[in-house]
Amino acid sequence: MTSVLKKYQTEASEMFRLSLPIIISQLGIVGMGVADTIQVGQIEGKSAISVAASGLSNSLFFTFAVVGLLALGVVAPMISKAEAEENRSEINHLFHAALRVALILGVITLVLCLILSFFLSSLGQDAEVIALARPFSWIITLSVIPLFLFAALRQLSDGLGKTQLAMYVTLSALLLNIGLNHLLIHGIGFFPQLGVLGAAVATFFSRIFMASALWFLIKKEAIFKPYLVKTKANLDDLVKKIIKIGVSAGMQGFFEVAVFAGAVVIIGWYGKYQQAAHQIAISLCSVTYMMVTGISAAGGIRVGHFWGLKDRKMIILSGTTALLMAGGFMALCAILFFIFYNPLIALYTTDATVVPTAISLLIIGGFFQLSDGLQVTALGILRGITDVNIPTGITLFAYWVVGLPTGLLLAQYYKLEAAGVWIGLTAGLTTSAVLLCWRFYGMVKKITV
Repeated sequence: MTSVLKKYQTEASEMFRLSLPIIISQLGIVGMGVADTIQVGQIEGKSAISVAASGLSNSLFFTFAVVGLLALGVVAPMISKAEAEENRSEINHLFHAALRVALILGVITLVLCLILSFFLSSLGQDAEVIALARPFSWIITLSVIPLFLFAALRQLSDGLGKTQLAMYVTLSALLLNIGLNHLLIHGIGFFPQLGVLGAAVATFFSRIFMASALWFLIKKEAIFKPYLVKTKANLDDLVKKIIKIGVSAGMQGFFEVAVFAGAVVIIGWYGKYQQAAHQIAISLCSVTYMMVTGISAAGGIRVGHFWGLKDRKMIILSGTTALLMAGGFMALCAILFFIFYNPLIALYTTDATVVPTAISLLIIGGFFQLSDGLQVTALGILRGITDVNIPTGITLFAYWVVGLPTGLLLAQYYKLEAAGVWIGLTAGLTTSAVLLCWRFYGMVKKITV
């Protein structure tokens, strides 16, 4: 028993070392959205409309962008596996193929988001919200190419265990974003006063900085030099492989993000104040969610490493450690939500028409976080063994057969409105968590060692 606990402690220590920079990096990324929401919420006389417009635009953008981001995310475990096998040429090929995939998926995402922006008025939203959301959407859509290039570069650094590089970059980008928000929203000095659109412009330039800065740091590190040399190999098959595996993984995120985007639309039927309350609560939940995706990514990298070594016992140990860490972390965050909901919401607004609904949603969010943390970690460790197709079907069933219909029923038939939608989301996330964990342990038994 003591030796088993020691193994878990050792693995947890390694997982923590690997995941902490990823967690901080993810915080930097989500912090931009949180900063946007907080800072546009301070626009005098337009707080609720500004929060709702930026929230709607960002939700719809990430509905499509998440596919590409998660598709690229499968490369880091593949690089970790190649490193365990001491296959340097494969790492080189994976890196250059990832850059090509980033450009392909970036262009596709850009086109889809621009097309969607012309149909916002058909979603039944408040007219004032739509008037702000459409130009906001156009600006942040332009940032998708540098965002995807950053994600591709990150696969090399994370896959080789240098997770701190992306951390440095995203924290710097967060500070840049906050500063630009302040200057462009309010028109400080010679900067134009753009209002809510200033937050979109700030995000655009911050993402260009992210891609440029990470490329600069990678070029400086000696460990990466063998993999930066342009390969003469034909990468078409590898690009197709990454897209095939990656898009399946990306659709997992699409089904989840799309259901949350659907929730934004449904809640918008009940008015801009409920939509603003939803945006505040989901903004807070997104912070903890993005932090736990760091554990998910580290779990996938560790599982991919031991898969390369064909060590079934360590695959199980790494996967279980990641799930325990994610569950424990989300339980702690839920307690903090239950205790400090008033000061947390006050960071965004003190509008008396928004706060009561935001409090009720945040309390529900404390519960759904537990399932959300487990399901996203289970997806990460399944990607570590390149199992993506069945998990994609599980997420489709959980979110669109269980989650959204339940939420719509509770919101409309039982008149729970926004709270009903959130209870439905909780049901979908719980279904996903249970089925994905079951899938992981079932698949590990089949791995040939």
